[in-house]
Amino acid sequence: MRTIFLLDIDCFFASVEMALHPELKGKPLCIGGRRGERGIVVCPNYEARHYGVRTAMPVRTAERLLPPDAVFMRGNHRLYGEYSDRVMAALEQFTPDVEQVSIDEAYMDVTGCLHLWGGGGEGAVRMATAMKRRIMQECGLSVSIGIASNKVCAKIAAGLKKPDGLVIVPPGEEKEFLAPLPVEVIPGVGQKTQPKLHACGIFTVSDLLHRHDTGKSALDRYLTAVAEGRDERVIQMDRIEKSISRDTTFGHDTADHGFILSTLYYLIERCCKTLREREEIASTVTVKVRFANFTTVQKQATLVCPTAYEEEVYAVAHRLLATVLPPGRLIRLVGIKASGLASCNGEGGQMEFCIVRSEKLGPLHQRIDALRAKFGYGSIEWGMTVPLRRTFHAQDDGYELHSPVYEL
Repeated sequence: MRTIFLLDIDCFFASVEMALHPELKGKPLCIGGRRGERGIVVCPNYEARHYGVRTAMPVRTAERLLPPDAVFMRGNHRLYGEYSDRVMAALEQFTPDVEQVSIDEAYMDVTGCLHLWGGGGEGAVRMATAMKRRIMQECGLSVSIGIASNKVCAKIAAGLKKPDGLVIVPPGEEKEFLAPLPVEVIPGVGQKTQPKLHACGIFTVSDLLHRHDTGKSALDRYLTAVAEGRDERVIQMDRIEKSISRDTTFGHDTADHGFILSTLYYLIERCCKTLREREEIASTVTVKVRFANFTTVQKQATLVCPTAYEEEVYAVAHRLLATVLPPGRLIRLVGIKASGLASCNGEGGQMEFCIVRSEKLGPLHQRIDALRAKFGYGSIEWGMTVPLRRTFHAQDDGYELHSPVYEL
């Protein structure tokens, strides 16, 4: 029987800001955009949630719900990444079996070291309590932890008593623990699936086991397994992110094709910089556009040669954009996603085919990355992004876009 922890940092982005700025504590706080700006709320704190503000809600809607003393901030994703690294490093002091699944969540298999804390459920609680205490002392962040014999039960448990929660599911009692909970606690049951289940008379997890028509789809099999408390997935320490994406909501709807292309190129730069830092290459490029009426379209293409260089990604992205964006059409958001990731240290296949191009572009990008690391982003720029100077504030690590969204 395994013992699995799921650790979730409470209201992560907002909590980091409150840890750095104690004067924000007790006030409604929304990370994602400033007052009067367009964009969405990326992370509201619990005080803001008390007024009905939710993640992905438009900033202007949140303004109407919140009192005058509410604080709106754009956020600092580099800072949040640093705090995430600090939390994950703290976890590795307790167990080497850590699987980070997002910037603010990680699974841990503590089975092999639980005896150091006395073993059993009491030992697991002591270990989790020590983790929570250490992260608060070192990072100033509260976390919630779920403890169970498998991943899905640990994740559900972690979300039941936030913030600063600690919930344990006794081994062998997974099914009974889950039975009375609302079906929407199951990971993957969101705004589209929940109404369908409710329409079938399924409101609790136990209702899933009393269906007359269980179905044979992958979703049906998954829901049945969860309801029975089963999950055979193991901890993956070498988990590779499936994609890297960047997108931004413009300050106002725009049909300025040059401005859209400059912004797209900058977002591609950010993606490719991350690829090079991770020593990875991408084989698929996806362009995303959201029009003024909130209709969203995406178009993707597979690269002949996987790459981590913005010139090559942009050449494909430019063609994709032309297929989804009619001339003169107003848009509110543009984005890019690099997927099909692989290590650039691999041997054979496409990497050998592309080696000549890599030898030409590699040294150039190494010099550009080194110059920016030493003198700041503005020390050297691609011509495509220079027009952004008229619109966005440039910082040492790049432009401060209106409403950036960072996804892992």
